[in-house]
Amino acid sequence: MMETATAVVAACAAFGLSYMIGRSITLSTLLVSLGGLVSGLGVAILFFVAAVTVGHFIPGLLEPWAIGVHFIALAAIAPLGGAAIAALTHWHVERADAARLPF
Repeated sequence: MMETATAVVAACAAFGLSYMIGRSITLSTLLVSLGGLVSGLGVAILFFVAAVTVGHFIPGLLEPWAIGVHFIALAAIAPLGGAAIAALTHWHVERADAARLPF
């Protein structure tokens, strides 16, 4: 159960970081999507490293099988979702900025 909660928190962190990347980087949609992809993969790896470290220092707290399953799910979902969120946020910001132009 604790593994699921931490995986959900990691996914929310990845999606939040992707949203911030989509709002702040104004280069191109491709670079923003790659930034979201990298942030999702980075958060998934950070989740795995942190969970294994905590499991090593406090034996019996986390289930190794559940950590692996949640890492595989995060490694598949977080990069793709992060890229999509970053690209859609960038697209929305571009449209909002274009709507404010006087001509």
